[in-house]
Amino acid sequence: MKIKDRQILLFAIICAALWYRAPILKGYIIPTFGNTMYHVGIIRKTIETMHYPLYELSYGGGFRHFYVPAYRLLIASLAIVSNVDPMPLSGIMTIAIAIFIIMMVYALAYRIYSNHYVGLCAAFFFVLSPELTIFTSRALPQLLGLFMIPLTLYFVIREQRLLSILAAMATALTHQMTLLVLALTLLAYSILQIKDRDKFLLAFVPFLAACATYGVWQLYTMQTLNIFNISQVKYHEGIVVDWKLFARAGLVVIPFSIIGFIRTFLSTHVSRDCKLLMLSWFVVTLLLTKNELFGVSIFMDRFFTFWVECMVIFAGFGLFYSLKCLDEHLSKVET
Repeated sequence: MKIKDRQILLFAIICAALWYRAPILKGYIIPTFGNTMYHVGIIRKTIETMHYPLYELSYGGGFRHFYVPAYRLLIASLAIVSNVDPMPLSGIMTIAIAIFIIMMVYALAYRIYSNHYVGLCAAFFFVLSPELTIFTSRALPQLLGLFMIPLTLYFVIREQRLLSILAAMATALTHQMTLLVLALTLLAYSILQIKDRDKFLLAFVPFLAACATYGVWQLYTMQTLNIFNISQVKYHEGIVVDWKLFARAGLVVIPFSIIGFIRTFLSTHVSRDCKLLMLSWFVVTLLLTKNELFGVSIFMDRFFTFWVECMVIFAGFGLFYSLKCLDEHLSKVET
């Protein structure tokens, strides 16, 4: 099989991502900033007892926790099968999942714009973005969530109904903020497609499946569907995304994402379905990032990461379009 230039470029992008994250493996312990150790306790307890604990171990313990289990069970299961301690394994999986996210961004961008080089540009911007680098170098459930959203949207845009439902259900058990981003994106997309029954159901059924899955889990673990007494919600945890924090999306990513956003909706080569899906994803993550404007004020900085993930796909198309225009201009000059 002949190796193509785009495969070489994708390999180079992945190597750059690996090189940047290699220091994670230098120590015997995973990076401990944030809540990474918060999850390791549950993982260790699961391995020791072969049972996923429903009661919290941190903050004094003894009360039912609200975290969904997918990320913790993934690390625990791999630790049991491989007989590798969950601490170094968490570091290894952080790097592995980060690479899967980059490849998923490439695949989704390619599917939306029907161009491999747009996918390569999107993957390149993913590696360049400080915000995405930070949250793909931490052993947290949000890392897995950053993979599940583009994966589910990929299945939706390819009209793979069963896979989109299963992916939405898995996302519901990955991370609450990820679930909210995905659910609202699917809901917005289904509403925009309401005149087409098949396209409406294509997004609305996974939306219902995700919500039902999370509802069953929370009822099982917390014995209630009420989320408003959770401390993070009750005390409005989160940091407002001001211009300084917004710059963390990437000073190169921002201008090209604006170009890509505008050109996407002016292009006749991008299908209507793809435009509506990207619009839904972009608007939902933007509104969630600035939810303090609506008096919610919860996890604005965390939702921002999902917004940036959408931005890099627009930026990929923006860079491709800019380079294409430059090439056409230089060709005219040479002529």
